[in-house]
Formats: sequence, structure tokens, C-alpha cells
Amino acid sequence: MLPVTLQKDPRRGVPSRLVWLAIWSSLLLMAFIVPNTGFLQPTPSGAKPRLVPAVSSTGPDSRPLQVMTYNIRHAEGMDGRVNPQAVLRELKAANADVIALQEVDRLQWRSGLQDQARYFAQAMGMHCIYAPTIRRGVSQYGVALLSRYPLEAPQFHRLAGGREPRLLLTAELRLPDRTVTVATTHLSVEAEGRMREWPQLLAALQNGQTSLILLGDFNSPSSSPELQETVRGLGLKEIRPKPSSLPTVAHGGRIDHIFTNLLAERPALVRDSRASDHRPVSASLNENEIPLRAH
Repeated sequence: MLPVTLQKDPRRGVPSRLVWLAIWSSLLLMAFIVPNTGFLQPTPSGAKPRLVPAVSSTGPDSRPLQVMTYNIRHAEGMDGRVNPQAVLRELKAANADVIALQEVDRLQWRSGLQDQARYFAQAMGMHCIYAPTIRRGVSQYGVALLSRYPLEAPQFHRLAGGREPRLLLTAELRLPDRTVTVATTHLSVEAEGRMREWPQLLAALQNGQTSLILLGDFNSPSSSPELQETVRGLGLKEIRPKPSSLPTVAHGGRIDHIFTNLLAERPALVRDSRASDHRPVSASLNENEIPLRAH
């Protein structure tokens, strides 16, 4: 977008309406020029995905499926500065196959009008689906799924009840010979909101026919009765970090979780980082637990 010099209206001492109209017209144009800025449904980022060897998961060359969840706080680090490059370094260091992100900006002033999900996906050569929970004009804020493998059949599931809009994003992860459902969410900060959101999350996921990986910022510790009830209802288990691991959020506590009905290779890893007020959490899952896809 070309730089705009604000003209003062001599009668009012404020920028003229024509100037503001030009600014918002430019932002609207950006919304249609920049790929993956759909308003009605999530769409792939358009980034050229990095090629993954199409070997059978049952063969000797099979590898664990690496998954990660990370609340990036619109890339604002603990130093108070917005630095998407610092978040990108954390994503690359994890070397994950599937990444769930929360608090992701798109065309927000505070983060430099960047489409953050698309930026990360293009930089890493990954598929991407973005799901906005809040829209103000062309500006959006929400969650995203990034993957080395194709993501198909994305769905929004609105979670009503909290002061701030929330949603669950689901998609089908197409491995070479298997399919697994991946999902991410960011539940309400206030307990009253979460009490209403947990049953909705359970209803949205309990009829799934494939293996499931649920990642996100649940704003609840593992000991939460509502969390435990939902996880049991879905037939999932949490891949927990070691008791000696760092908290997942800077002010203490573990509220970012990975739940699945697949076996884990080892405990989850909480990586120390100052790129956000949360720390990334990752796990290695056994692909052989996923049923082979019928041909």
C-alpha cells in the first residue's frame, strides 16, 4: 500500500473524510488482493507446500507425527515488541508436521497489517487454514492450522457463551495412506464462558469417525473437572509434559494442551521461549495407531 499523507481539514483540524475514505478503500483492496482473506469460510493459504516423502506409515521409513500448539499473542514477545520473526524461529525449531496457533492477527494495525498465518505458512512451505473469531472491518483475529500435509474439509464450530467470540476449527489431515482429524481452539478466559463452551466442543467432536488430535489454549489446567469430563467423553488422553517441565504460560500454570487417542512416543515438550507470553508445546505421536485409508 502506498504511503498516505494525512491532510488537515482547516475547518476542523482533523484529517478530511476523503483521506480516511482513501485509507479504508486501500485496506479493503488489500483484503481482496492478499490470498486467504476470505470472510465466509476458511481457505488454504496458497503457499506452495514443502514436499513430504509419500512412504507408507507402516514401512521401515515411517516417522512419528510431530504436532505442536502455540498461543503466539499476535507475535508480541515478553519485551512488549511485535516480532513475527521470533515466532517463526520457534516454529522452525520445533520441526512439527502439524502446528496449531492461537491469537493470530490478520490486517491488524498493532501487528503491522500482516496476514500472520499466511506469513508463517509461506515461510515454512506449509498448508494453512485460518479461522477468524473476531472481525472488525477488514481486521481479523483468530486461530490457524499449519501442516506439511494437505488439510481438507475445514469446518468452523462457533462456541457461544463467553464475553468474547470463540470457535473450534477442525480439518482432515491427509497423510500418505491415512486420515486423521486435527482441531484447535482457544477457550474463554472467564470460567463462566468455559462452562458453556466445553459441552459445545464435546458435541462438535464426539461424532467423528477418524482418529483425533485436539490442540489449543484451553485456559484450564489438566485438573479442571470440565476439561476431564470432555476429554473422557471424546475418548482422548492428554499428552502431558514431565512434572518438572516449564509452565506453558509466562505467569505460571499449564493451560495449553495436546489431547489425542493416539499413542505418544514420549512426554510432551514445553519449549522455553520469550516470543510470546505462552510457550510452545509439542509431542510425537505414533502414526501406526491411525487406521489405513480404504482405497
